[in-house]
Amino acid sequence: MASMRDDRARARARDLLAVAYPIPDDVEFHRLRELAIEYIQEAERLEAEHIGRAIESEELISAALDAVARDYFSRAVARAASQKAR
Repeated sequence: MASMRDDRARARARDLLAVAYPIPDDVEFHRLRELAIEYIQEAERLEAEHIGRAIESEELISAALDAVARDYFSRAVARAASQKAR
């Protein structure tokens, strides 16, 4: 039952995010999206490998998304700095 509520909350959050911040249509975004998917898949693989251990899948996914966010924002800042220099 709690899982259904979590799923509905996630779906609603995705919908709200899509309305507030539509997906950009650029190559860099698609590359970073694929990278995020790869990170999440790797986190799920590691979680499956370590079933019964202290690492939780939510922690692995969170860590993977943090890494993608850091990469995205560092690239965005570098791109903004290069455009400002022009």
